Amino acid sequence: MKLDPRTKLFLAVVANGMIFTAPLVYSLLMVVVTSILLLLEGKWKFVCTFFFVYLGAAFFFDLAKNLDIGTSGTIVLASLFLMYRIMPACAVLYYVITTTKVNEFLACMSRMRISNKVTIPLIVMIRFFPTVFDESRAIGNAMRMRGIRLFSLRTLKSPVAFLEYRLVPLLVSITKIGDELSIAAVTRGLSAETKRTCVATIGFRWVDFVVWAYCIAVVVMFLLRN
Repeated sequence: MKLDPRTKLFLAVVANGMIFTAPLVYSLLMVVVTSILLLLEGKWKFVCTFFFVYLGAAFFFDLAKNLDIGTSGTIVLASLFLMYRIMPACAVLYYVITTTKVNEFLACMSRMRISNKVTIPLIVMIRFFPTVFDESRAIGNAMRMRGIRLFSLRTLKSPVAFLEYRLVPLLVSITKIGDELSIAAVTRGLSAETKRTCVATIGFRWVDFVVWAYCIAVVVMFLLRN
């Protein structure tokens, strides 16, 4: 089910606002609509993994929050709290990035008359995260070919070596990826101030109005409650 990029941006703004400022029930309402949209896009594996980790973090946090578990337990508890509060925002961001093409996003920003100073960094960001994910997967495959795995005796004996083998190449790749994407954006003429044409077809359909109405209803419920 294809949504207009402007609808996705509105969904992301409302979801993040509800997740970080409103009670948990409003966060769950935004999780539900995001999960439905991801399922309609065929990303059921991500949705199942998300709910397993999210509900697990929420369960263990609720189980351990009233226990006297010491300093180390408090750190774990804080990590669980951050996990189940931030994961919905990550799910929304994942949906927006993986289902929005660069040309559609560019056409959307052009119609809203957004300056290139805002558009270009956002386009680079949309391209950045999927590229980093692919690079991380390639590094992981290379490490497995050399017998270096996340859950293995060798890794448990020398966790620092694993971090060196996995994180150092990834950090070097991230710096190169950022530079390459910025150069690619400039090479394609995205910084030009002239009016651009685009072959991407964007526009509001009935499903966009349904998502807008749902998000507005959640915001109104939150405001009336307060």
